[in-house]
Amino acid sequence: MKKLGDLLKNVEIIEADDLMSANITDIAADSRRVLPGGMFIAVRGGTKDGNSYIDEAIKRHAAVIVSDREYRENLGIPYIRVKDAREAYAFIASNYFDNPGDELRFIGVSGTNGKTTIAHMIHHILSYNGIKTGLSGTIGNIVNNKREDTDMTTPDPYEFFGLLRRMRDCGTDVAVSEVSAHAIYLKKINPVIADVAVFSNCSRDHLDFFHTMEKYEEVKKSYFTKKHARSVVINADDRVGVDIINGSDAKVISYGIENPSDVFAVNIKLSVKGSVFYANIFDDVEKVDLPIPGLFNVYNGLAAMTAARLLNVSLRDAAESLKTIEEIPGRFNIIHAGKCSFVIDYAHSPDGLKKILTAARSISKGKVICVFGCGGNRDREKRPLMGRISAEYSDFTIITSDNPRFEDAEDIIVGIESGVRGITKNYLNIIDREEAIKKAYELAENDDLVVVAGKGAEPYIDVKGMKYKYNDRDVIYDIINQKTN
Repeated sequence: MKKLGDLLKNVEIIEADDLMSANITDIAADSRRVLPGGMFIAVRGGTKDGNSYIDEAIKRHAAVIVSDREYRENLGIPYIRVKDAREAYAFIASNYFDNPGDELRFIGVSGTNGKTTIAHMIHHILSYNGIKTGLSGTIGNIVNNKREDTDMTTPDPYEFFGLLRRMRDCGTDVAVSEVSAHAIYLKKINPVIADVAVFSNCSRDHLDFFHTMEKYEEVKKSYFTKKHARSVVINADDRVGVDIINGSDAKVISYGIENPSDVFAVNIKLSVKGSVFYANIFDDVEKVDLPIPGLFNVYNGLAAMTAARLLNVSLRDAAESLKTIEEIPGRFNIIHAGKCSFVIDYAHSPDGLKKILTAARSISKGKVICVFGCGGNRDREKRPLMGRISAEYSDFTIITSDNPRFEDAEDIIVGIESGVRGITKNYLNIIDREEAIKKAYELAENDDLVVVAGKGAEPYIDVKGMKYKYNDRDVIYDIINQKTN
């Protein structure tokens, strides 16, 4: 239970009933979660407006309403008008959980691709070196060394600050969190000033939400300022990264391979087993033996080691740590299947698919076969772009289903196919994802590499609002077992 005045600290209030000493039992931005004596924050969303649910919250015996709409009279309970209900929700949630972000060192990782891998690398480096570290991200949270499932890259404020509170209560020193573009735009974590914010890259994604690349890029850039972070670690080989380097008012540390930067890698050797390179961080040089393949993972490793260095982990200790890192579920996971090998990866954007196929090409001794689809009810314009990329960077493409949601899977495949036609005849359309992977295995010859992209470690396929059990890895192992038995 909290005093209303305590919950509203750092919230910009326009007008309010004078009941700041009132006791509040709980907070909620979902009217279905309102408890008697609780606060309901009426947040406006893309398709739903919390203000439409104020009456329902009152029926559930809410004690106070917070909104950024015009003052409503005769509600029978206090009504507090704030400048921005979304930002207010974040600060109220932080206050409710006693501002745990103030007592943790915090590392935020943002970018179109690579967030999950960088966050896991940082978590591994810090934990390996005796720093108790928590993690929040796409494929799960880690609290007190225990993994928890999650369904959102960056949780909503109530869940996010509740998570930080649990981390703090079990003695965590550092919290590492993936920070999605949606979370930045929706101001989910505004109360937390990161000790380090890491930028991986920015390329086409989420245009179903942001509509234009210009808006998407501006949202990404907005996180890398003094308002949100004390130090920022920025990819100097990314166009948007260069804009951040030139425009940020925070302390900037750049990393890269091609362009001049504060942190860089040289003598890079790539193989199916991983990467070996020399990292130069602040003129300290160490050999890094990274057991995760792909040039993009050299970038990810540089970013992670730099973030760790800013938290006083030496480069030598960081490099030693990365020798022992295990594969990150759904991120360039290699499975050997006798005559060929499979790569499972979450790549679901044009740039992500290009990077994965380029990496596959660099380590494959045979052909590269790509199996992928595009999610329904998302950016339609990326579908032919990804089709074209698969046609250009793989030897054979199988277009299949990937979370069609409320769209027809055949329509999605037609959109992808429009980018393949005219470039190559080496492709098939197979709606059933399991059958598509089986066909890829049948087509594969010795030393070929089959890239299965788009779902990574996801344990389901989303069709018409229902999530059916499905996992690419399970399908591949079933194929291998059938062939060996």
